[in-house]
Amino acid sequence: MMGQRQREQVQRGCAVGTMVLLAWLCRVLPLEGMPSGLQEACGILRSLLYLSLFAGWGISLYNRTVHPQVRRLLLNVDLLMLFWILVRTLRFQLNTSPGMDRMLGYLYYAPMLGIPVLCVQLVLTVDRSERYRLSAWARMLWLPSAVLLELVLTNDLHQQVFRLQQPWNENYQYGWLFGLVVGWIVICILLAFGIIAHKSRNPRILRRLPLPAIPMVLLGVYAVLYGFHFPLIRQFLGDMTIVHCLMTAASLEGGLRCGLIQSNTGYEELLRVTSLAVQLVDRQGNVYCCSETGRMVDRRELQAAMNGTVQLDEHTLLRSAPVQGGYVMWQTDITELVENMERLKENRTELAERNYLEQQNYEVERKINALREKNRLYDLLQRQLAPQIIRMDQLLTRYRAAPEAEKRQLLGQVAVLGAYLKRGANLMFLAQQHRYVPSAELRYALEESISSLELAGVECAMEVTHGVRLPAEAAAACYSRFESVVEGALGQLDALFVRAIWKDQRLNLYLSVETGADLKAACPAAVQEAPGSWVLNDHFEGGAPECGTN
Repeated sequence: MMGQRQREQVQRGCAVGTMVLLAWLCRVLPLEGMPSGLQEACGILRSLLYLSLFAGWGISLYNRTVHPQVRRLLLNVDLLMLFWILVRTLRFQLNTSPGMDRMLGYLYYAPMLGIPVLCVQLVLTVDRSERYRLSAWARMLWLPSAVLLELVLTNDLHQQVFRLQQPWNENYQYGWLFGLVVGWIVICILLAFGIIAHKSRNPRILRRLPLPAIPMVLLGVYAVLYGFHFPLIRQFLGDMTIVHCLMTAASLEGGLRCGLIQSNTGYEELLRVTSLAVQLVDRQGNVYCCSETGRMVDRRELQAAMNGTVQLDEHTLLRSAPVQGGYVMWQTDITELVENMERLKENRTELAERNYLEQQNYEVERKINALREKNRLYDLLQRQLAPQIIRMDQLLTRYRAAPEAEKRQLLGQVAVLGAYLKRGANLMFLAQQHRYVPSAELRYALEESISSLELAGVECAMEVTHGVRLPAEAAAACYSRFESVVEGALGQLDALFVRAIWKDQRLNLYLSVETGADLKAACPAAVQEAPGSWVLNDHFEGGAPECGTN
């Protein structure tokens, strides 16, 4: 592949050399004695050869140049060369008037002043990104060239660039403005090479810098000899336009060859030294060149990789990216990735097993904690409700041996104790789980106890706050205090009035009891107002209530 590429370069070089030699022969061979028609045919053929040569070079620049800004500048240089050759052809192949002949000669200086400025802008752009835009001073380089070109085009008015002889016979002398024109061209060329030398810090590129420099040096020597009318130069290389264009093209081509200008070539050298497995293929899957480390791939796999990634084997992927004229294919070794995936798979399995064990342990621990909490609550209820359970057992024992007249009263007392066991336990559970409870819970508890008291023949009445959420501990404590008073008077209780109202950030309990029992033993806070009449005023703290269901 690489030998074929080198042969193609040699063939193109030979074709260019043949065209230049043929064009040169068309200039030097026609002699004075040859027919004028043949001389004109040779001149036209010569112009066509050069126009074809530089047009083909422009197409080559377009295909080889990667950077869009660099491509635009190079193509502008080529267009100016084509313009220069076309003007030269019109000047010498047409029988023009003296005035038109001078104007065509003046137009030579459009490419002569424009190409050096383009070269300066080119070397400023070559190592920049595609979004780079020339600075203001670089764009201002066109101003001196435009002014000098205007002075050249208006030379007939002031004759400070060329001092013409009258009548016009193609003899002239150089004026002081011509020195400015030549000086500006030389300054631009030196500035371009100075910028290149400053940017080219790579010793390998510096060694190849003579490739673009030698043609410019030869062009400078030629310009000096041509200016002093050196006979051999005038005889064999008298076409100043073609020499300038060829030397400028050779210099730019040298910049492309030595790597100063980024180009879409040199893949063989790159693939020779790279350690990547890379292939360049056309759109049909034909391999253009391949790196030494890359293995050959079947055409069907190459065509499939143009549309996406293809897995060649367990450890190799084939990827692609479009380039001009085809695709670049590269093989990616995914051995490490596969190993990492295997390790991740093992880790995932291990983590899944650990998570399952952790989940099982959590479930067991949750059940144990739930049982512990239940046991704690059962123990708490047993401790707090033990006196009522014992007294209920005693009442039931008495009930079995009691006469019929006492059984109803005993059942009423048992019902009162049972109501407290039910509702008191409920309030205790709620106080363990919630901070606030609806006031309706306290009302339900008091209503059930009062219903049991009425069953035992006690006259009862009650008033309970509603529409708020009471502190759970305050509600449980209030019901417990109510129960202690009731149990203290149980069996001798005639009438009962209870009021539980939330006021002043606390739950206030008021009890009025008609009983013949002494309530001091059951509730030290009870006050006897009269024989058989007791009053209890108490309150329970617990913070502000919440509004909610009553």
